[in-house]
Amino acid sequence: LAPPRRDAVALVDVTGPIHLGRSGRPPFIGESAGSDTVCAALRSATMADEVKAIVLRVVSPGGSYVASDAIWREVALARRAGTPVVVSMGDVAASGGYFVAMGADAIVAEPATITGSIGVVAGKQVFDGVAERLGVDHEGVAGADHGLMFSPLRPFTEDEWQHLNAWLDRIYDDFTAKVADGRRLPIERVREIARGRVWTGADAHEQERQAVTQAVD
Repeated sequence: LAPPRRDAVALVDVTGPIHLGRSGRPPFIGESAGSDTVCAALRSATMADEVKAIVLRVVSPGGSYVASDAIWREVALARRAGTPVVVSMGDVAASGGYFVAMGADAIVAEPATITGSIGVVAGKQVFDGVAERLGVDHEGVAGADHGLMFSPLRPFTEDEWQHLNAWLDRIYDDFTAKVADGRRLPIERVREIARGRVWTGADAHEQERQAVTQAVD
């Protein structure tokens, strides 16, 4: 007979910029956190009978909203399956790094951890001027009105700016709603401390303490 397995705590890393796909070490960036890799590790830990809790170690400045949301969902599924998830923050866990953490049972941050940055930003680099100076001609073919919206060879049109801002508003509303639910805070309080602001771990702890006190009062 195989010896009985001992109870264990699983450690799952979210280190570096968060993106879709597999974790790796891209040139000039260092370690990165791919949602496929992180989600697979969380699922594996949740299904393992000997794992009684998961520590999610987050050292990330953020990254892709879609990738961060996928990891957030996997944390929610682990908790729903009865596996507690505790987040340990390193020197930075902000924006997407905070997104993946906000649904955990508990968050442990260092006093000097840079966290928060509950916000969203997007745009594109435009190189049409560079192409013109180099004498490079270019044309675009699109099958829809906004098929070339993210082309780096032309700026956004006024209509495309409106589309982009509408997308960002929806993402921001989703982000803040999930913060309010995960950290058990009133949405009005979340909106006061969000807006892309960053906090040290000590300041974030004080903000949450004040919010809990106000809720009790």
